[in-house]
Amino acid sequence: MSAPEAGAKPPTSSDVARLAGVSRSTVSYVLNSPPGVRVSAQTRERVMLAVRELGYAPSAPARSLRSGNSDVVLFPLPLQPMGQLLEAFIDELTEALNRHELSLLIHADRTSRGADAARQWAALRPLAVMAESNRLTGGAVDVLKRAGVRAIFAWGREEHPDVPTAIFDNRDTGRVAVRHLIDRGHRRLACLVPSGPLAFLGEERWAGAQAAAEEAGVSLRRVDVGYVREDVLAIVRRWQSESEPPTAVFAGNDDFALMIISALRECGWSVPEDMAVVGADDLPFCDLVWPRLTSVSMHTRTMGSGASDAITTLIRGRDYRPGGRMVVHPRVMVRESG
Repeated sequence: MSAPEAGAKPPTSSDVARLAGVSRSTVSYVLNSPPGVRVSAQTRERVMLAVRELGYAPSAPARSLRSGNSDVVLFPLPLQPMGQLLEAFIDELTEALNRHELSLLIHADRTSRGADAARQWAALRPLAVMAESNRLTGGAVDVLKRAGVRAIFAWGREEHPDVPTAIFDNRDTGRVAVRHLIDRGHRRLACLVPSGPLAFLGEERWAGAQAAAEEAGVSLRRVDVGYVREDVLAIVRRWQSESEPPTAVFAGNDDFALMIISALRECGWSVPEDMAVVGADDLPFCDLVWPRLTSVSMHTRTMGSGASDAITTLIRGRDYRPGGRMVVHPRVMVRESG
């Protein structure tokens, strides 16, 4: 088998067919695996060898027109800003889907929802869509199903009534952080609630932290704070003037945990001796600072592989229920800060 001479034009399926000594339809059968069509292992091997030798890449639009779908799993970006946690989840979901010969496509519109959003997504002919629960209204689900989307998977704080859902509840983050501090013996706690773009995350984590404190009967004060160093420093100085300041703080996320540790040091306090600090998201720098930062981890690898398994199960036409409610359980990565 010898490859044709290289030229300016990219190789076509006809080039693959000539090199492999088969018909174009056989090449299509091998690459697209339509149901009910069988190709011998020897023929499949010859076609794939020709594909590799030529560097042939099938046209995704052409495949979509033939099959009515692509190999694309569409993931509309959420409203929250891109951070390490979301990036890690996307990377791990991409890796898991690739093992099933599926491709993850990011849709950058963060705000559209309902049927209007679904029409935008369906225009890309995805095989599957994974979107936030609150964007998948009943009308949106209907539009996607009519467009031939074979798998619809939701994620968010609440379970979707119509499609399988990965529960990603930030209240659990605050709950496990405060429980950890209570287990360490702390009875006067504070919780930072950041404002700005991440305000909704802060509110959810505060709700979980508050519930854990109420269950244990301990004091938890809410501290609203902006992403300004002087604001955080003012909070610590106010604590210094109190006769019974908090002995531990859940900082809401890892960025604010570093800010509060810096402010505590500037005011002459030690961590964790004078004040224990716990962050959330378990960013890489947690192991690079001193004291190393105790933080709540979200287990994105479990999330990515679990979502991939659910999507591929649905694509194959099998029901993902009653196991459709995939819950992500955060856990505290204990280090020196608290």
